Amino acid sequence: MESAAENSNQKHGGVTLRAVLIALVLAPINVYIVVQWETVWNTQYPTTMTIFYNVIFSFLFVVLLNIPLKRWAPCVALSQQELLTVYTMLVMVVCVSGHDFSQALFCTLGTARWSATPENDWSNLFWKYLPPRLTVNDDKVLYGFYKGESTFYIASHIKGWLEPMMWWTLFLTVVAFTMFCMNVIVRKQWIEKEKLTYPLVHLPFEMSREGNGHHPFFRDKLLWIGFGLAAGVNLINGITYLFPLIPEIPLGYNLSSYFTERPFSAMGNFPIQFNPFAIGLAFAIPLDLLFSCWFFFLFWKAERVVGSMAGINQPGYPFAEQQVLGGYMGIAIVALWLARKPIWQVIKKAVGARSDVDDSGEPMKYRTAVLGIILGIGFLVFFSYQAGMTIRFALAFFGVYFAIAFAHTRARAELGPPIHGIYYFGPLQLFVAVVGSRKLDNQTLTAAAPLWTFTKQFRNHPMPYMLESFKLADRAGMDTRKLGRVIMLSVVVSLILTFWTFLQFSYKWGGISEGRGIGAYTTIQRWLVRPIETDMQSLGAVGVGALFVFINTALRLRFLWWPLHPLAYPITGYLPFEHLWFPFFISWLLKWAILKHGGIQTYRRTFPFFLGLVLGDFTIGSIWGIIGLVTGVPTYAFKRW
Repeated sequence: MESAAENSNQKHGGVTLRAVLIALVLAPINVYIVVQWETVWNTQYPTTMTIFYNVIFSFLFVVLLNIPLKRWAPCVALSQQELLTVYTMLVMVVCVSGHDFSQALFCTLGTARWSATPENDWSNLFWKYLPPRLTVNDDKVLYGFYKGESTFYIASHIKGWLEPMMWWTLFLTVVAFTMFCMNVIVRKQWIEKEKLTYPLVHLPFEMSREGNGHHPFFRDKLLWIGFGLAAGVNLINGITYLFPLIPEIPLGYNLSSYFTERPFSAMGNFPIQFNPFAIGLAFAIPLDLLFSCWFFFLFWKAERVVGSMAGINQPGYPFAEQQVLGGYMGIAIVALWLARKPIWQVIKKAVGARSDVDDSGEPMKYRTAVLGIILGIGFLVFFSYQAGMTIRFALAFFGVYFAIAFAHTRARAELGPPIHGIYYFGPLQLFVAVVGSRKLDNQTLTAAAPLWTFTKQFRNHPMPYMLESFKLADRAGMDTRKLGRVIMLSVVVSLILTFWTFLQFSYKWGGISEGRGIGAYTTIQRWLVRPIETDMQSLGAVGVGALFVFINTALRLRFLWWPLHPLAYPITGYLPFEHLWFPFFISWLLKWAILKHGGIQTYRRTFPFFLGLVLGDFTIGSIWGIIGLVTGVPTYAFKRW
């Protein structure tokens, strides 16, 4: 499945002006669709996944247009490197505009002012602590924003939002740039030396791959069988959604109806689903990781059953959210420890000492990357301090934030799950659990409210997508330095487009996703009105999650036969994974049987079928979503969670 370019150390171009322009033309369309789906319609939610199906659909459109050009006008057709440049930019644009990055943060900028009532007493709790440069506090500006039937294109509206938007654009750009610098430090180690699998890059790479003057991917019959199967099911169920008299093809069943008595009732929701795209995505994951994922999901359920048998009635048991956070912190520590020697060589190179590493082929010099991390974190801490936080709080928050992002990036490089996240227990909640909200002043917590929104589930952020883009560049022989520039260009373009789209929709429809901002300030209100002390139970669960990762890592390093991978533990503890465990089980069973009885050659021959499942679901799913936007009628959401 790999071309000769993948094995070549010679980096060519591919990042051309025309590829960048094509991506910039498609960028506003994708941002418009994402904000409309996720914030106005509250449906589809492409950016809560780790691979964006609207981007795959747009990329398919570009690739299909390029195929006849390749045959009839090869001199003007796009090369694989140019196609992957388009894909990279679209991925970054959509990621930055996504549900848990810029969108969620924007929802808080006027909430404390507009949603204050005599009952919640927010005027006394928050108003005097709101940083005027980072929030909108003019009732005339906010009226149309929350009531709708107005327009953003009024001088007072533009003026009221301009300064906060500029500052938050700078803030999020620095967040992304700091992540970019961190990726530069580990890129060579994880891509070229460890040769991690990066399962999520297989589909775009195969879609763009050329061979003997044609695209072999689209000539594979198994691809179209998989595509037709997934697309057919999606199409029929989409029609059934609009016309309920037509029978649907069932894709899931909930086993919880069979477990209604203790102790098994403690398992809660127990769905089995047959999502074609999830089966296809999981097939690219290494076999031991697939096994670990469905095994650990059942292990999480067993924890609840055992707790019920032991008579544990503690609310929140087994504290899965806290264990998941601890698991990711453990992964970050393990990843840093295992890469300590190459990272030390990078640091030596950065400070001018004698080092064995060469940074001539990196997206930026190691010295620039290390300096970028220091200055980036320094700016974010200073920004938060100016907003009202204490320096200690800001340092702790961003330390945990980037550790989680680092762990997600490592998990995506090895495992490539369709989803990852932490359910409402992120950096902010951890710090409150450590010191208790009683020791935090009103100003610090008020300034932290916007940060709560884009870390409450931690589903999408730029760091993994940047490293996956560098993996594509490595496989296709692209210039990573040029690609790095267009990645950061995409971040800035996306922020501007998202601000504009978000404000335009808000003044048109009124109060879109107001609940996200209310949720942030309600959480802060609860901590202020009913202060809590150090939460030892939550901290203990965080420690258990980290310890579980450490033990499994030690066992894998000590015993080659140890079947369980530590990455799977936090991935499967995230609540929405309950919808994916069965597709993972199906893929594991099929992959195990294919490798056992057919070998690696049979696996490679059947691989296009599973990519076809993904492409078929993503294509028809995107079409249903677009039909919904055009007609104003809710349509079928194929994700089913």
